[in-house]
Amino acid sequence: MPDTSLPPEFIAELRELERHYLAAEDPIVGSGFHGGPERWEAERRPILDAVDRDADLLDVGCANGYLLECLVAWAAEDGYAIVPHGVDIGEELVARARKRLPAFADNLHVGNAWDWEPPRRYDVVYTIWDCVPADYLEAFVRRLLDQFVAPGGRFVLGAYGSRSRNERPFDVASFLKDIGLEVVDHRLVGAPTAAFSWVDA
Repeated sequence: MPDTSLPPEFIAELRELERHYLAAEDPIVGSGFHGGPERWEAERRPILDAVDRDADLLDVGCANGYLLECLVAWAAEDGYAIVPHGVDIGEELVARARKRLPAFADNLHVGNAWDWEPPRRYDVVYTIWDCVPADYLEAFVRRLLDQFVAPGGRFVLGAYGSRSRNERPFDVASFLKDIGLEVVDHRLVGAPTAAFSWVDA
């Protein structure tokens, strides 16, 4: 468990995001995305480029579970099975995820991933870079690799930019290399507005 807590102001920002997500009727908007279903798939499905087999996948920061639901469906179209798992700090968001994925409700947990203790390890662990403040990111990534990813498994780090604000995504590939990890592969999609890089445990 990390020996420091996340800053209170950062937790407050997460709570504010949760309120926005809960207010949305569209599950895509309730996942923090405003580009519509076609761009949603185009800019999220590449996560599965890191997954080429049946796998238990943990989404760290799973929100309402819609991304997990989509990943399960997209993987099935590609001929393999994903068992979804998730953790999120928002209790009401996790409740929505459990309703969305009732067969996997026991796999969806309420917790702050910075200090949450996973009940098991997973074949694939996915998270986005701003789940924690930037100066906590290296410790967060190393903790996920050491304690969440199963031996022989894979860690995927994502980042999203903004087309409307002309913001490129955070350079996850360079970050992972800069902290001494070997990037297996990476994807830039959109304008680019999404980036994904992965490393093996």
